[in-house]
Amino acid sequence: MRTISGYLMAGATAVVLLASPATAQQKASENAEVIKVYEAGTLTPADIRACLRQDQRLADLEKRLASYQASMTSYRNRISALEADLDKRRKQIDGTDPEAVKEYNARVERHRTMIDTYNDEMLPTLDQRRDQLNKLVSDYNGRCADKSYFEDDWQAALTELGIPDPRPTKSGGK
Repeated sequence: MRTISGYLMAGATAVVLLASPATAQQKASENAEVIKVYEAGTLTPADIRACLRQDQRLADLEKRLASYQASMTSYRNRISALEADLDKRRKQIDGTDPEAVKEYNARVERHRTMIDTYNDEMLPTLDQRRDQLNKLVSDYNGRCADKSYFEDDWQAALTELGIPDPRPTKSGGK
C-alpha cells in the first residue's frame, strides 16, 4: 500500500511541476506582443475588407438575378396564357366577321411580339447577368476563398464596415 501511495504522491508532484512551466509560459505569452505574419495565402486587413465588400456585391447580384428570373417566369406565364386564349378563340372565331378576324390577328401579333421580346431581349439580358455574376464569383474565389486570415482582423473589418458576419459559423481564422 505504501508503495502505491508513494507512486501516486510522486506522480502528483510531477504533474504540478510540469504544469508550472506551462502556466508561466502562458502568462508570459499573454503579456508578449503578437507578431502577425501575412504569408502568401493569408488575407491582410485590406484584403478582408475588399473580400467582404465583394461578398456583399455578389449577394446583391444574386438577389437581382433571382428577381429578374422571377419576372421572366411571370412574362412566360403571360405568353402561355395568351397562347391558350388564342387557341380557344381560334376555335370559336367567325371567319366571316372582319372585326373578329382583325381582333384575333391583333392578339396573334401581340403574342408574337411578346415571344420576340422574350427571346431577343430578356434571354440575352439573363445570359449577360449570369456571365457577370459568374465572373465576379470566379474573381472572388481566386482572391478570397480558401485563404487564411487572422480572426481579430476579420472582426475589425466587420466592425469597420458595419456588417454582420457572413460566415455560416464563426470560425476559420488563425
